[in-house]
Amino acid sequence: MANRRQTDEPLYAQIAESIRRDIGSGRFQAGARLPGSRSMAVALGVSRIVVLMAYEQLESEGYLDSRSGSGTYVSAQLANTHTAAPLAEAPDQTLREPRLSRLAQRAALPAMPEAVPPALQGGVIDLAQPRVKSDPRSLKAWVQNLMALLRRRDAPDYPELQGAVELRKAVAGYLSVERAIEVDAEDILIVSGAQQARDLIARVLLDEGDGVGVEEPCHWSVRHTFEAMGARIVSCPVGPHGIDIGRHAAALDGVRLINVAPSFQFPTGVVMPEDRRRDLLQWAYAHDACLVEDDFDCEHRFGVRACASLWSLDRHGRVIHVSSFARSMFPALQLGYMLVPRALRERFLAVKWLADRGSVAMQQHVLAACIGSGQYLRDLRRIAHRLAPRHRALHDALQSHLGNAMTVTGSVAGGSLFVHLPGLPRDATATLLAEALARGVRIRSAERFHRVPPDHVTLVLSYAGVPEASLKRAGARIAEAYLSVKKVVTCSPLPPTGRLELALHD
Repeated sequence: MANRRQTDEPLYAQIAESIRRDIGSGRFQAGARLPGSRSMAVALGVSRIVVLMAYEQLESEGYLDSRSGSGTYVSAQLANTHTAAPLAEAPDQTLREPRLSRLAQRAALPAMPEAVPPALQGGVIDLAQPRVKSDPRSLKAWVQNLMALLRRRDAPDYPELQGAVELRKAVAGYLSVERAIEVDAEDILIVSGAQQARDLIARVLLDEGDGVGVEEPCHWSVRHTFEAMGARIVSCPVGPHGIDIGRHAAALDGVRLINVAPSFQFPTGVVMPEDRRRDLLQWAYAHDACLVEDDFDCEHRFGVRACASLWSLDRHGRVIHVSSFARSMFPALQLGYMLVPRALRERFLAVKWLADRGSVAMQQHVLAACIGSGQYLRDLRRIAHRLAPRHRALHDALQSHLGNAMTVTGSVAGGSLFVHLPGLPRDATATLLAEALARGVRIRSAERFHRVPPDHVTLVLSYAGVPEASLKRAGARIAEAYLSVKKVVTCSPLPPTGRLELALHD
């Protein structure tokens, strides 16, 4: 046996590695009996326990067999390990990459944001990425509830597939009080954020080639999730009051599913009135289709009454309601929930079981405590209280500098503004983004949220994590960038090449 090396490895690991090499070199043949542990210990100058540990390690790996009363042998299963000839590669054959599924071929990662130049870092007002600054009181309450949970003898271990009962009951109570949605805890499915909910919906309700109605524009991830599953996308342009089902009925003939955000449509921000919601439900009943109600960001309203949800208006189990806690508390909390019709509950659980065995249990129990104590609702109130003046600061700054050169849609809730700049052609998008960044403001194009972008510049400005004073400065700088680009456009048309390099931020 080879000499032991001078390493930091434990002695038993060094001995085990030496025996592996001896087996690999053929010194110890398959079926050969190894020296007894006492003899090996004397030969190596170590204690017998070290040799026993090495033998046990190799036995667990399949190298050795221990036979009671007989000794330790090299496993017979290793007989052909060193006699088989190596595989020969055909000289004229090129090794190909593994074949991908159709889903893997269609799936794509979101575009990553452009890095801010070092010269501008630290002084940039970032309106391009949604940011939520957690309230210190919220974090303190979260830590307190977490410590209380850890001190309990019955602290949760493995998660429940459908979600912790305490959290589902807490969500049911919250929805009853805040949204006038009466729901049983058994109809609630806890998921790891809204994206997992979309993926589950696509897997449960769609086959390749099925039609899906999607708002135009909408968040890129909504459309892409259904596209990746092989669905046929039917775009439904959003007007001042959401989608008009009567207008799109012919194009939607035969679709299995329509995804809508009636309470706060992203990115436009429009709210669908109740009569259109009822028309949408009647269409779903008549065409044997389901509706996905995306409840994104609707809690943060600015003095407007919430309309009845599609779920609460539904009488025939055709609505799947989806919402998330992340934007309400802090982004690291990857938890959301679905309201699932009872006829579909078992199917959704079966498909979710294939992906995971339940979302993180500890976070669920802590969140349930936050909702039950009223902390979660207080957090929502504080967030809305902060958002309203920030919304006004950015909107008023843009309005005072740009006036009729811009149009803002649906500014009644959420943390972003959807801005149209009809005076700038779409080819000017990249130039505008670059001019704004040069002035210390990072902005985002809305092109990515359209399947067919409009012929002019559109922006989505996320203001939730930006102070009011900075928003006022940002509005003035965006206006300066606009006027600078407008002069160039007026003098000579911009070339179409390269216009999306800075626009595709998700």
